[in-house]
Amino acid sequence: MKKTAHLIGGGPFPALIIALSTLMVPTAATASTVPADQSVSASTLIPHGLTSVSDQDLGDIMAQGLIVTDKISGSELAGANIYSSPFTFYRMGLDGQLELNMNISKLQLGCGGINDHLSGYAGCDIDIDYASLMGRSGTDIGDAMSAFILKRPYIELAIRNEHDPALREVVGIKIGAQSADGAISAGRVYDQAGQNQENILHGACNPAASTGPGVVGCHSGINSVSGFLGAEMSLTMGVSAQVCPGLIIGSTCIGIPLPLSAVGCIGRTAAGNDLCGESRDDAFFIDLAGTRMQGLGLRAAELSLTGSGITAVLELLGLNDVSAQLNADLRLVHKLTFEDTGDFFLSFQREPVAYPRYSKVTPIQELQANGTYSGANAAFDACAAGDFQTPRCNSAYSVPANTGWWLNAPSVKLLDVYNPSNNLGMLSIGNALSLLGAPGHLIENAEFALAPGRNCYGSSVFC
Repeated sequence: MKKTAHLIGGGPFPALIIALSTLMVPTAATASTVPADQSVSASTLIPHGLTSVSDQDLGDIMAQGLIVTDKISGSELAGANIYSSPFTFYRMGLDGQLELNMNISKLQLGCGGINDHLSGYAGCDIDIDYASLMGRSGTDIGDAMSAFILKRPYIELAIRNEHDPALREVVGIKIGAQSADGAISAGRVYDQAGQNQENILHGACNPAASTGPGVVGCHSGINSVSGFLGAEMSLTMGVSAQVCPGLIIGSTCIGIPLPLSAVGCIGRTAAGNDLCGESRDDAFFIDLAGTRMQGLGLRAAELSLTGSGITAVLELLGLNDVSAQLNADLRLVHKLTFEDTGDFFLSFQREPVAYPRYSKVTPIQELQANGTYSGANAAFDACAAGDFQTPRCNSAYSVPANTGWWLNAPSVKLLDVYNPSNNLGMLSIGNALSLLGAPGHLIENAEFALAPGRNCYGSSVFC
């Protein structure tokens, strides 16, 4: 059952003026013909030349009611499950737009508690150094004074035992918006061989490193995050190595090593030196979910290689689509962009809760209603790409939010991640051949050359 109440009528100013004029300023002719002890209908008081509008017609107009409330059952929508069914959800929102431009030097939510034991990591559910919310420029961070836009912000309560006053309780609180558009920047990059001020435990920065702990030491930003991210990603990576045809003793090749020089890519990229394009067929999507996540991992990522030496031979034979495992500390990820991303929210709950999506329909149904599910106008969204669809695409409830704090962002962009030179060192024939099949060669903490946004202007000193 759904209950909707528009508490403040007449969002568009003309409609508000019409309503006030009909209820408060009747014409003299009308006023003289109506006895004082009788009720008066709105249609009786409408001045000449104006037309009455029904509540249903007003309901189709955005901002016709400034404050909107809603009640949603945990079992009434498509894809109801054990994490939605026990609850009734009450939503209170604004039919408007909120614009934010803010800097937070240290953001920590949900530190300690039961998640220390559930996650195996004693820390915080969300822990970010130097977080900034600002606008975007395409799929990159926007200008310093640009705004992060939340359309139709709201607060939602998850209630258990709604009909029992003795047992009724609030299980979760969600702060969200129908959609979000903008960018989140995180952290700082150190280019000197010194101690990282925010990331001391990971050692000194090594600007010459292309992989490993020396890279992580140069970055600060996302220490941990709990939530669901449905991300579109793209990566261009320069790869070099020496392939030893004989034995490798220590780091010495017994024989004449063969050079490998290549550029690999995955997803749609704007780079001009790789084989990946910018069409929907090139797009790559990945769903990430968990409590206190500290890394970004791609298992058996398929990279398209182009280059010289062995790579040129492989490319000629059509064997240049290789597999790789990529593990990256989240401190290396300094930006996320949101392109009118639906169902964006931050919540905290004492047990897992699958909150209803704002639209109350499945992602596929929403895309179909918008005309962006297929064809020339198809969206760059995992639920519009058959190869990347997951069960969430057929549910009107979000991915269940775990205990504690949770960030839900079903369609974020992390595009054109670039690593100009990833030196794999000396590889044996076996290691080189492992690139040709899943899961592929392991590449840890590659330097992605991502830079956080500079949201400093005027007299501000935050950087």
